[in-house]
Amino acid sequence: MTDVRESVMPRQVRGAQLLLFGLAFAGLVVVLALSGRLTSYGLGDLMAPWILVWVCALLALKYDGSARGGVRITTIVVMVFVVVPSFSKALGAAGPAEFTDAALRIVLGLPVIVLLFLPETTAWFDRAN
Repeated sequence: MTDVRESVMPRQVRGAQLLLFGLAFAGLVVVLALSGRLTSYGLGDLMAPWILVWVCALLALKYDGSARGGVRITTIVVMVFVVVPSFSKALGAAGPAEFTDAALRIVLGLPVIVLLFLPETTAWFDRAN
């Protein structure tokens, strides 16, 4: 008999991956919706955190393949740089659009960070080839 081992991605990792994809899509919608009435500075201020989210979504594409702990730690660090400043943006929002923009990053970004710290997730990224 042959020894066949399936490596099935845990639900926690898949959840983090799907949240990152959803957050990246939401960021695209937000940037497209708000970009028409912003100056160059305002557009740069709007896009800066979303670019980091899109980088995390690109990293999430590797989760089911050959990704190891470095990809997980990089995603966590970058998401912390997205979520923490979003709290001050949400609290100092001048209008509902700014609040929604920051709240999306908080509501979808915090669960990603939590899911990537779970033991099952750590074990997935520390697995042998």
